[in-house]
Amino acid sequence: MLPKIIPNLRLNETNEFQDDLAQPILIGEHKGDKKNSLSHLKTGFGITVIGCGLSGMITALSFAARGINSTIIERQNIESPSFFNDIRTTALTDSSKVFFEKLGIWEKIASISGPINDIYVADNKAPEMVHFASNELQVGQVMGYLVENKNFKKLLLTEVLTNKHITIIDNSSYDVKENNNNKCILTLNGSVHECDLLVVCDGSNSQTRQKYFSCETNKPYTQYALTFIVQHEKPHEGSAVEHFMPTGPFAILPLKDQNFSSVVWTIKSDMKDAVLNLPKDEFLHMVQQNFGLFLGDITIKSEIASFPLRAYSTNKYYNKRIVLVADSAHVIHPLAGQGLNQGIKDIESLASNILEFGANTHSLETYQNMRKNDNNAMLEITDTLNTLFSNNSRILHTVRQFGFKAAEKVSPFKKLLIKYAMGRRK
Repeated sequence: MLPKIIPNLRLNETNEFQDDLAQPILIGEHKGDKKNSLSHLKTGFGITVIGCGLSGMITALSFAARGINSTIIERQNIESPSFFNDIRTTALTDSSKVFFEKLGIWEKIASISGPINDIYVADNKAPEMVHFASNELQVGQVMGYLVENKNFKKLLLTEVLTNKHITIIDNSSYDVKENNNNKCILTLNGSVHECDLLVVCDGSNSQTRQKYFSCETNKPYTQYALTFIVQHEKPHEGSAVEHFMPTGPFAILPLKDQNFSSVVWTIKSDMKDAVLNLPKDEFLHMVQQNFGLFLGDITIKSEIASFPLRAYSTNKYYNKRIVLVADSAHVIHPLAGQGLNQGIKDIESLASNILEFGANTHSLETYQNMRKNDNNAMLEITDTLNTLFSNNSRILHTVRQFGFKAAEKVSPFKKLLIKYAMGRRK
Protein backbone atom coordinates (compact mmCIF):
# COMPACT_ATOMS: atom_id res chain seq x y z
CA MET A 1 0.00 0.00 0.00
CA LEU A 2 1.30 3.43 -0.93
CA PRO A 3 1.86 6.00 1.83
CA LYS A 4 -0.64 8.79 2.05
CA ILE A 5 -0.34 12.35 3.26
CA ILE A 6 -3.36 13.29 5.33
CA PRO A 7 -3.78 17.07 5.45
CA ASN A 8 -5.53 19.03 8.15
CA LEU A 9 -9.22 19.85 7.73
CA ARG A 10 -9.88 22.62 10.22
CA LEU A 11 -9.85 26.13 8.72
CA ASN A 12 -10.08 28.37 11.74
CA GLU A 13 -9.53 27.88 15.45
CA THR A 14 -8.62 29.96 18.46
CA ASN A 15 -6.90 28.70 21.58
CA GLU A 16 -5.66 29.80 24.97
CA PHE A 17 -2.09 30.26 23.74
CA GLN A 18 -3.00 32.77 21.01
CA ASP A 19 -1.72 35.79 22.93
CA ASP A 20 1.68 34.11 23.16
CA LEU A 21 2.04 34.28 19.38
CA ALA A 22 2.44 38.05 19.19
CA GLN A 23 6.17 37.60 18.65
CA PRO A 24 7.56 35.35 15.89
CA ILE A 25 8.95 31.96 16.80
CA LEU A 26 12.56 31.75 15.71
CA ILE A 27 13.83 28.41 14.46
CA GLY A 28 17.48 29.21 13.85
CA GLU A 29 20.25 29.58 16.38
CA HIS A 30 19.89 33.36 16.44
CA LYS A 31 16.78 35.41 17.09
CA GLY A 32 17.87 37.74 14.31
CA ASP A 33 17.51 34.99 11.72
CA LYS A 34 14.33 36.32 10.06
CA LYS A 35 14.09 33.59 7.44
CA ASN A 36 13.62 31.12 10.29
CA SER A 37 10.66 32.90 11.89
CA LEU A 38 7.25 31.44 12.67
CA SER A 39 6.25 31.87 9.04
CA HIS A 40 8.92 29.33 8.13
CA LEU A 41 7.13 26.73 10.26
CA LYS A 42 3.93 27.39 8.36
CA THR A 43 5.51 26.31 5.09
CA GLY A 44 6.93 22.85 4.54
CA PHE A 45 8.04 20.64 7.43
CA GLY A 46 9.55 22.84 10.19
CA ILE A 47 8.95 20.32 12.97
CA THR A 48 8.60 16.59 12.37
CA VAL A 49 7.21 14.23 15.00
CA ILE A 50 8.15 10.55 14.75
CA GLY A 51 5.32 8.31 15.92
CA CYS A 52 1.55 8.69 15.97
CA GLY A 53 0.99 7.04 19.32
CA LEU A 54 -0.37 8.82 22.38
CA SER A 55 2.76 10.90 23.07
CA GLY A 56 3.28 11.75 19.39
CA MET A 57 -0.25 13.04 18.89
CA ILE A 58 -0.21 14.94 22.19
CA THR A 59 3.09 16.54 21.14
CA ALA A 60 1.66 17.70 17.81
CA LEU A 61 -1.49 19.03 19.50
CA SER A 62 0.63 20.92 22.03
CA PHE A 63 2.59 22.58 19.23
CA ALA A 64 -0.65 23.30 17.36
CA ALA A 65 -2.17 25.02 20.39
CA ARG A 66 0.73 27.46 20.15
CA GLY A 67 0.26 27.99 16.42
CA ILE A 68 3.22 25.79 15.44
CA ASN A 69 2.89 23.47 12.46
CA SER A 70 4.17 19.91 12.61
CA THR A 71 4.17 16.75 10.53
CA ILE A 72 3.68 13.33 12.13
CA ILE A 73 5.36 10.34 10.48
CA GLU A 74 3.86 6.95 11.32
CA ARG A 75 4.94 3.50 10.13
CA GLN A 76 1.48 1.96 10.50
CA ASN A 77 -1.67 2.59 8.48
CA ILE A 78 -3.82 4.77 10.75
CA GLU A 79 -6.97 3.50 9.02
CA SER A 80 -6.23 -0.09 9.98
CA PRO A 81 -8.12 -1.54 12.99
CA SER A 82 -4.78 -2.87 14.28
CA PHE A 83 -3.61 0.72 14.77
CA PHE A 84 -5.99 0.97 17.74
CA ASN A 85 -5.35 -2.52 19.09
CA ASP A 86 -4.17 -1.77 22.63
CA ILE A 87 -5.75 -3.40 25.69
CA ARG A 88 -3.84 -1.19 28.11
CA THR A 89 -5.19 1.76 30.06
CA THR A 90 -3.64 5.09 31.00
CA ALA A 91 -3.92 6.91 34.32
CA LEU A 92 -4.08 10.70 34.06
CA THR A 93 -3.20 12.98 36.96
CA ASP A 94 -4.73 16.30 37.90
CA SER A 95 -1.67 17.99 36.40
CA SER A 96 -2.34 16.26 33.07
CA LYS A 97 -5.99 17.33 33.27
CA VAL A 98 -4.89 20.97 33.52
CA PHE A 99 -2.63 20.45 30.49
CA PHE A 100 -5.48 19.05 28.39
CA GLU A 101 -7.78 21.86 29.55
CA LYS A 102 -5.29 24.31 28.04
CA LEU A 103 -5.43 22.35 24.78
CA GLY A 104 -9.23 22.62 24.88
CA ILE A 105 -9.87 18.87 24.74
CA TRP A 106 -10.26 17.84 28.37
CA GLU A 107 -14.07 17.64 28.28
CA LYS A 108 -13.83 15.13 25.44
CA ILE A 109 -11.24 13.09 27.32
CA ALA A 110 -13.33 13.21 30.50
CA SER A 111 -16.28 11.77 28.56
CA ILE A 112 -14.34 8.53 27.93
CA SER A 113 -12.53 8.42 31.31
CA GLY A 114 -13.41 7.05 34.71
CA PRO A 115 -12.61 9.19 37.77
CA ILE A 116 -10.45 7.64 40.49
CA ASN A 117 -12.08 8.75 43.75
CA ASP A 118 -10.21 6.52 46.17
CA ILE A 119 -6.89 4.65 46.11
CA TYR A 120 -6.28 1.79 48.53
CA VAL A 121 -2.72 0.47 48.92
CA ALA A 122 -2.34 -2.94 50.57
CA ASP A 123 0.77 -4.99 51.36
CA ASN A 124 0.34 -8.72 50.71
CA LYS A 125 -3.01 -8.98 52.57
CA ALA A 126 -1.59 -7.39 55.73
CA PRO A 127 -4.05 -5.48 57.96
CA GLU A 128 -2.40 -2.09 57.57
CA MET A 129 -3.64 -0.23 54.50
CA VAL A 130 -3.17 3.29 53.13
CA HIS A 131 -6.28 5.06 51.86
CA PHE A 132 -5.99 8.12 49.63
CA ALA A 133 -9.45 9.67 49.30
CA SER A 134 -10.78 12.46 47.10
CA ASN A 135 -12.59 13.98 50.08
CA GLU A 136 -9.14 14.95 51.36
CA LEU A 137 -8.71 17.19 48.30
CA GLN A 138 -10.31 20.45 47.22
CA VAL A 139 -13.97 20.35 46.21
CA GLY A 140 -14.38 18.93 42.71
CA GLN A 141 -10.95 17.27 42.63
CA VAL A 142 -10.35 13.53 42.34
CA MET A 143 -7.24 11.40 42.68
CA GLY A 144 -6.97 10.90 38.92
CA TYR A 145 -8.65 9.47 35.84
CA LEU A 146 -8.40 6.24 33.89
CA VAL A 147 -8.92 5.91 30.14
CA GLU A 148 -8.69 2.92 27.81
CA ASN A 149 -5.83 3.43 25.36
CA LYS A 150 -7.82 2.38 22.30
CA ASN A 151 -10.49 5.01 23.01
CA PHE A 152 -7.90 7.62 23.93
CA LYS A 153 -6.05 6.99 20.67
CA LYS A 154 -9.23 7.33 18.59
CA LEU A 155 -10.10 10.62 20.27
CA LEU A 156 -6.64 12.09 19.81
CA LEU A 157 -6.47 10.99 16.18
CA THR A 158 -9.77 12.75 15.47
CA GLU A 159 -8.35 15.93 17.02
CA VAL A 160 -5.13 15.61 15.01
CA LEU A 161 -6.90 14.98 11.68
CA THR A 162 -9.06 18.07 12.09
CA ASN A 163 -6.30 20.42 13.24
CA LYS A 164 -5.06 22.90 10.65
CA HIS A 165 -1.51 22.88 12.07
CA ILE A 166 -0.92 19.12 11.79
CA THR A 167 -0.25 16.83 8.82
CA ILE A 168 0.12 13.04 9.08
CA ILE A 169 2.19 10.89 6.73
CA ASP A 170 1.32 7.32 7.65
CA ASN A 171 2.18 3.86 6.30
CA SER A 172 5.71 5.19 5.83
CA SER A 173 9.23 4.02 6.56
CA TYR A 174 11.96 6.49 7.45
CA ASP A 175 15.63 6.66 8.32
CA VAL A 176 17.65 9.56 9.71
CA LYS A 177 20.57 10.18 7.34
CA GLU A 178 22.02 13.40 8.69
CA ASN A 179 21.72 15.39 11.90
CA ASN A 180 23.59 18.69 12.17
CA ASN A 181 23.27 21.95 14.06
CA ASN A 182 20.85 23.43 11.53
CA LYS A 183 18.58 20.64 10.37
CA CYS A 184 17.80 16.95 10.32
CA ILE A 185 17.60 15.03 7.04
CA LEU A 186 15.59 11.83 6.66
CA THR A 187 14.77 9.51 3.85
CA LEU A 188 11.03 9.01 3.81
CA ASN A 189 9.84 6.22 1.50
CA GLY A 190 12.95 6.82 -0.59
CA SER A 191 12.52 10.62 -0.78
CA VAL A 192 14.47 13.27 1.11
CA HIS A 193 12.65 14.93 4.00
CA GLU A 194 14.22 17.86 5.88
CA CYS A 195 13.11 19.42 9.14
CA ASP A 196 14.36 22.02 11.59
CA LEU A 197 13.61 19.74 14.54
CA LEU A 198 12.90 16.02 14.79
CA VAL A 199 10.85 15.10 17.87
CA VAL A 200 11.15 11.39 18.62
CA CYS A 201 7.97 9.90 20.09
CA ASP A 202 8.08 6.30 18.90
CA GLY A 203 8.83 4.63 22.21
CA SER A 204 11.61 3.00 24.15
CA ASN A 205 12.60 0.78 21.21
CA SER A 206 13.03 3.73 18.86
CA GLN A 207 15.67 3.12 16.21
CA THR A 208 16.48 6.83 16.11
CA ARG A 209 17.01 6.91 19.86
CA GLN A 210 19.26 3.85 19.68
CA LYS A 211 21.30 5.40 16.86
CA TYR A 212 21.88 8.86 18.35
CA PHE A 213 21.61 8.46 22.14
CA SER A 214 23.23 6.32 24.79
CA CYS A 215 21.53 5.05 27.91
CA GLU A 216 22.14 6.27 31.43
CA THR A 217 19.96 3.63 33.11
CA ASN A 218 18.89 0.31 31.64
CA LYS A 219 17.49 -2.05 34.28
CA PRO A 220 15.38 -5.06 33.28
CA TYR A 221 13.02 -6.00 36.12
CA THR A 222 12.66 -9.70 35.24
CA GLN A 223 8.95 -8.98 35.54
CA TYR A 224 6.03 -8.96 33.12
CA ALA A 225 2.81 -6.97 33.38
CA LEU A 226 -0.31 -8.92 32.45
CA THR A 227 -3.09 -6.53 31.41
CA PHE A 228 -6.78 -7.26 30.85
CA ILE A 229 -10.32 -6.04 31.51
CA VAL A 230 -12.66 -7.66 34.04
CA GLN A 231 -16.36 -7.29 34.76
CA HIS A 232 -17.55 -7.46 38.38
CA GLU A 233 -20.92 -7.80 40.09
CA LYS A 234 -20.77 -4.65 42.22
CA PRO A 235 -20.00 -1.07 41.09
CA HIS A 236 -16.46 0.06 41.83
CA GLU A 237 -17.49 3.64 42.76
CA GLY A 238 -14.21 4.93 41.39
CA SER A 239 -12.02 2.87 43.73
CA ALA A 240 -8.53 1.76 42.70
CA VAL A 241 -6.57 -0.89 44.60
CA GLU A 242 -2.80 -1.38 44.50
CA HIS A 243 -2.13 -4.74 46.10
CA PHE A 244 1.62 -5.30 46.54
CA MET A 245 2.57 -8.97 46.38
CA PRO A 246 5.95 -10.76 46.46
CA THR A 247 5.92 -11.25 42.66
CA GLY A 248 4.92 -7.62 42.01
CA PRO A 249 1.87 -5.34 42.25
CA PHE A 250 -1.66 -6.45 41.43
CA ALA A 251 -3.54 -3.28 40.45
CA ILE A 252 -7.31 -2.89 40.04
CA LEU A 253 -8.17 0.29 38.14
CA PRO A 254 -11.73 1.66 37.71
CA LEU A 255 -12.98 2.21 34.15
CA LYS A 256 -15.78 4.57 33.11
CA ASP A 257 -18.34 1.75 33.31
CA GLN A 258 -18.99 1.13 37.02
CA ASN A 259 -18.92 -2.64 36.56
CA PHE A 260 -15.66 -2.85 34.63
CA SER A 261 -12.07 -2.48 35.81
CA SER A 262 -8.65 -2.84 34.28
CA VAL A 263 -6.23 -5.25 35.92
CA VAL A 264 -2.44 -4.89 35.74
CA TRP A 265 -0.87 -7.96 37.31
CA THR A 266 2.92 -7.95 37.64
CA ILE A 267 4.55 -11.38 37.80
CA LYS A 268 8.07 -12.75 37.61
CA SER A 269 9.34 -13.37 34.08
CA ASP A 270 9.89 -17.06 34.71
CA MET A 271 6.21 -17.41 35.69
CA LYS A 272 4.76 -15.75 32.60
CA ASP A 273 4.45 -18.70 30.24
CA ALA A 274 3.10 -21.01 32.93
CA VAL A 275 0.46 -18.50 34.02
CA LEU A 276 -0.62 -17.57 30.49
CA ASN A 277 -0.91 -21.24 29.51
CA LEU A 278 -3.24 -22.12 32.38
CA PRO A 279 -6.75 -23.29 31.48
CA LYS A 280 -9.15 -20.33 31.49
CA ASP A 281 -10.97 -21.43 34.65
CA GLU A 282 -7.70 -21.85 36.58
CA PHE A 283 -6.41 -18.47 35.43
CA LEU A 284 -9.70 -16.85 36.48
CA HIS A 285 -9.45 -18.57 39.87
CA MET A 286 -5.98 -17.09 40.45
CA VAL A 287 -7.16 -13.64 39.40
CA GLN A 288 -10.21 -13.85 41.69
CA GLN A 289 -7.99 -14.83 44.64
CA ASN A 290 -5.77 -11.79 44.08
CA PHE A 291 -8.71 -9.53 43.28
CA GLY A 292 -10.74 -10.49 46.34
CA LEU A 293 -14.52 -10.45 46.68
CA PHE A 294 -15.12 -6.79 47.55
CA LEU A 295 -16.72 -6.30 44.10
CA GLY A 296 -18.20 -9.79 43.93
CA ASP A 297 -17.41 -12.42 41.32
CA ILE A 298 -15.45 -11.36 38.27
CA THR A 299 -15.24 -12.48 34.65
CA ILE A 300 -12.46 -11.69 32.18
CA LYS A 301 -13.84 -9.66 29.26
CA SER A 302 -10.79 -9.08 27.06
CA GLU A 303 -7.69 -10.67 25.69
CA ILE A 304 -4.72 -10.90 28.06
CA ALA A 305 -1.70 -8.89 26.97
CA SER A 306 1.78 -9.16 28.47
CA PHE A 307 4.61 -6.63 28.51
CA PRO A 308 8.19 -6.95 29.83
CA LEU A 309 9.07 -4.31 32.42
CA ARG A 310 12.25 -2.30 32.80
CA ALA A 311 13.58 1.08 33.89
CA TYR A 312 15.33 3.10 31.23
CA SER A 313 16.67 6.62 30.76
CA THR A 314 18.96 8.30 28.23
CA ASN A 315 22.00 10.34 29.16
CA LYS A 316 20.75 13.31 27.10
CA TYR A 317 17.37 14.41 25.79
CA TYR A 318 18.66 16.07 22.62
CA ASN A 319 21.37 15.64 20.03
CA LYS A 320 21.73 18.62 17.70
CA ARG A 321 18.32 18.72 15.93
CA ILE A 322 16.87 15.53 17.40
CA VAL A 323 14.98 15.68 20.70
CA LEU A 324 13.43 12.91 22.79
CA VAL A 325 10.21 13.12 24.77
CA ALA A 326 8.19 10.72 26.92
CA ASP A 327 9.08 7.02 26.75
CA SER A 328 11.66 7.50 24.01
CA ALA A 329 13.71 9.25 26.73
CA HIS A 330 12.63 7.45 29.91
CA VAL A 331 10.66 4.38 30.96
CA ILE A 332 9.59 3.62 34.53
CA HIS A 333 7.84 0.80 36.35
CA PRO A 334 4.05 1.15 35.88
CA LEU A 335 3.21 0.60 39.57
CA ALA A 336 2.51 4.30 40.17
CA GLY A 337 0.68 4.98 36.91
CA GLN A 338 2.93 7.94 36.14
CA GLY A 339 4.41 6.98 32.75
CA LEU A 340 2.44 9.13 30.31
CA ASN A 341 2.01 11.89 32.90
CA GLN A 342 5.77 12.33 33.03
CA GLY A 343 5.78 12.40 29.23
CA ILE A 344 3.09 15.09 29.19
CA LYS A 345 5.29 17.23 31.41
CA ASP A 346 8.08 16.76 28.83
CA ILE A 347 5.77 17.75 25.98
CA GLU A 348 4.52 20.88 27.71
CA SER A 349 8.06 21.95 28.60
CA LEU A 350 9.41 21.37 25.09
CA ALA A 351 6.57 23.22 23.35
CA SER A 352 6.77 26.15 25.78
CA ASN A 353 10.53 26.51 25.34
CA ILE A 354 10.30 26.38 21.55
CA LEU A 355 7.58 29.02 21.64
CA GLU A 356 9.73 31.28 23.81
CA PHE A 357 13.22 30.67 22.42
CA GLY A 358 12.82 28.89 19.09
CA ALA A 359 13.98 25.43 18.05
CA ASN A 360 17.64 25.92 18.91
CA THR A 361 20.28 24.57 21.26
CA HIS A 362 19.31 26.97 24.04
CA SER A 363 15.66 25.87 24.10
CA LEU A 364 16.58 22.19 23.93
CA GLU A 365 19.16 22.54 26.70
CA THR A 366 16.60 24.41 28.82
CA TYR A 367 14.03 21.69 28.18
CA GLN A 368 16.50 19.00 29.20
CA ASN A 369 17.45 20.84 32.39
CA MET A 370 13.79 21.34 33.30
CA ARG A 371 12.75 17.72 32.83
CA LYS A 372 15.67 15.35 33.38
CA ASN A 373 15.91 15.63 37.17
CA ASP A 374 12.18 15.19 37.70
CA ASN A 375 12.06 12.16 35.40
CA ASN A 376 15.09 10.61 37.07
CA ALA A 377 13.51 11.19 40.49
CA MET A 378 10.32 9.40 39.41
CA LEU A 379 12.41 6.53 38.03
CA GLU A 380 14.21 6.20 41.37
CA ILE A 381 10.94 6.36 43.35
CA THR A 382 9.21 3.65 41.32
CA ASP A 383 12.34 1.50 41.23
CA THR A 384 12.72 1.73 45.01
CA LEU A 385 9.06 0.92 45.60
CA ASN A 386 9.26 -2.12 43.35
CA THR A 387 12.39 -3.34 45.13
CA LEU A 388 10.91 -2.67 48.57
CA PHE A 389 7.62 -4.47 47.93
CA SER A 390 8.40 -7.27 45.46
CA ASN A 391 9.95 -9.72 47.89
CA ASN A 392 9.24 -12.10 50.79
CA SER A 393 11.57 -10.44 53.31
CA ARG A 394 10.06 -10.33 56.81
CA ILE A 395 12.29 -7.41 57.74
CA LEU A 396 11.14 -5.36 54.76
CA HIS A 397 7.54 -6.37 55.46
CA THR A 398 7.88 -4.88 58.96
CA VAL A 399 9.43 -1.73 57.51
CA ARG A 400 6.59 -1.45 54.99
CA GLN A 401 3.93 -1.81 57.65
CA PHE A 402 5.59 0.94 59.69
CA GLY A 403 5.60 3.12 56.59
CA PHE A 404 1.91 2.39 55.97
CA LYS A 405 1.05 3.50 59.51
CA ALA A 406 3.06 6.69 59.06
CA ALA A 407 1.45 7.46 55.70
CA GLU A 408 -2.04 6.93 57.11
CA LYS A 409 -1.60 8.79 60.40
CA VAL A 410 0.89 11.59 59.65
CA SER A 411 -1.21 14.08 57.72
CA PRO A 412 1.59 16.27 56.23
CA PHE A 413 3.39 13.18 54.90
CA LYS A 414 0.18 11.83 53.39
CA LYS A 415 -0.63 15.18 51.78
CA LEU A 416 2.87 15.28 50.27
CA LEU A 417 2.36 11.80 48.75
CA ILE A 418 -1.02 12.84 47.31
CA LYS A 419 0.42 16.04 45.89
CA TYR A 420 3.26 14.21 44.17
CA ALA A 421 0.94 11.49 42.84
CA MET A 422 -1.30 14.18 41.33
CA GLY A 423 1.64 15.51 39.34
CA ARG A 424 2.31 18.62 41.36
CA ARG A 425 5.84 19.61 42.24
CA LYS A 426 5.24 22.96 43.97
